[in-house]
Amino acid sequence: MLSLHLQADPADVLREAGLDVRPLPRHHHPTPAAVRQAVAGRSGPMLFPGLADSWPARTRWTPENLVRSYGRRQVTALMDLPSSGVLFPQDQKNYQRALPFAEFVDAMLTTSPDSPCYLAYTRAAELFPATDYDFEPLTGSPPHGTDTRVWIGSAGTRSMLHSDLKDNFFCQIWGEKHVVLVPWKHARDVYPFPGNLVNSQVDLAYPDLGRFPRLRRAVFYAGTVQPGDVLFLPRGCWHDIRSRTPSVSVNHWFGPPMTAADYASLLLRSGPRYWAATARDFVAHGLLRRREQTTFFFSPPSTGKRLFDLLRWGDFSRDNDPATD
Repeated sequence: MLSLHLQADPADVLREAGLDVRPLPRHHHPTPAAVRQAVAGRSGPMLFPGLADSWPARTRWTPENLVRSYGRRQVTALMDLPSSGVLFPQDQKNYQRALPFAEFVDAMLTTSPDSPCYLAYTRAAELFPATDYDFEPLTGSPPHGTDTRVWIGSAGTRSMLHSDLKDNFFCQIWGEKHVVLVPWKHARDVYPFPGNLVNSQVDLAYPDLGRFPRLRRAVFYAGTVQPGDVLFLPRGCWHDIRSRTPSVSVNHWFGPPMTAADYASLLLRSGPRYWAATARDFVAHGLLRRREQTTFFFSPPSTGKRLFDLLRWGDFSRDNDPATD
């Protein structure tokens, strides 16, 4: 019964809780020109169904072909991940395991959603030829300051509700994923962690309106991304992405990042608890250089460490821009 629940669509749970859940905006004439227009117009998230169907990745990145072409390659994946909760019970490094790619693909196809596995946040160029995918027609510019990552995992993998610095194309290659989005203007309503303004404390599969009453103010956009779909996520757009089936995806960050002023505005509106956490982390992880815990999914630096970097280096996103790590 647990596995069945874990594969349920969080949007159904949110609707049952009485929250404002709307379909993902879909473009009915998906073309690269339509994508560029949506990006330039800053009109919000948009699903472009089937836009990546012609990419070679759609046929080359099936599990069978991955094993045939790359099965002997050693990879480092996250294994036996927790199936619930917002934070990892242990440091992320404790879930990492080196193994042959073929062994990982077998685990991806057979493991229970109760203990999912994920080859995640891996640069696409480290595994696959760049000719398998092509984002340049979508961005309309050469790939300067961009970053492309692959996400290969079992049913039940979860990227908990969070926001990214840059505009993002999320492309589904094989399998299906449930997606829930929340616009940046509702950032305070999804309860960021006091010390980390880009990760939410809320597990959308178990929304606790008693603990998080402002969720009633938020607008959620939800849907399922199918193979070949391209989803545009504007910078700052909160997103929760969960694998309904074993899945292969690729994403592409591009464009200018969110500014320090964007986060300063959210921090000021969030109140004394957030200010205190920021001051604590400014000292501990900025001035004293203490290592931060990595119990978030690919943990970004704390808000205090970001503020330290802004004052010390003039770069609020110094350790959180994937294009520079």
